[in-house]
Amino acid sequence: MRTRRPAGLRAVAVGLAAAACMLGTPALSAAATLSSAPTSPPRAATQPPANADHIAMLKRSVGEWNNWRKAHPGVRPALSGADFYHGDLRRADLSGADLRGANLSGADLQGADLSGADLSGGLLVEADLTQADLTHTNLSGAYLSGARLGGAKLGCRDNAVCKG
Repeated sequence: MRTRRPAGLRAVAVGLAAAACMLGTPALSAAATLSSAPTSPPRAATQPPANADHIAMLKRSVGEWNNWRKAHPGVRPALSGADFYHGDLRRADLSGADLRGANLSGADLQGADLSGADLSGGLLVEADLTQADLTHTNLSGAYLSGARLGGAKLGCRDNAVCKG
């Protein structure tokens, strides 16, 4: 999978789009707060490092990744801060994954299983989440400007009451 970084005006547009839609709660709401969005999500001091092998495998092949997940059901994927800008992650099994602060802007996540994943502080600007499973997913502080959510399964984290 080849990643492409935004350049020039595109980078400014992506940054402005992210700033226009910062969501501060796990629930998706129509209300957005205007904030200065980072060009890449900040890493928390306590955030464990991503596993380079996990990132490389997922970038190489979603099929290989899904087979590995089936063979290793007890492993929580460590993908925090990873860059999947415009990545092809259709139907990827990312359930329970640590994707805190990951860049998934423009990524194709159609039909992906993100149930129970932690996407807090992540960039999902213009990501395609059509038919994705987002039940019990932590989207706290995620930037979702322009994200497509048609048919996505939504649900509150830890059976909490959705607010917003």
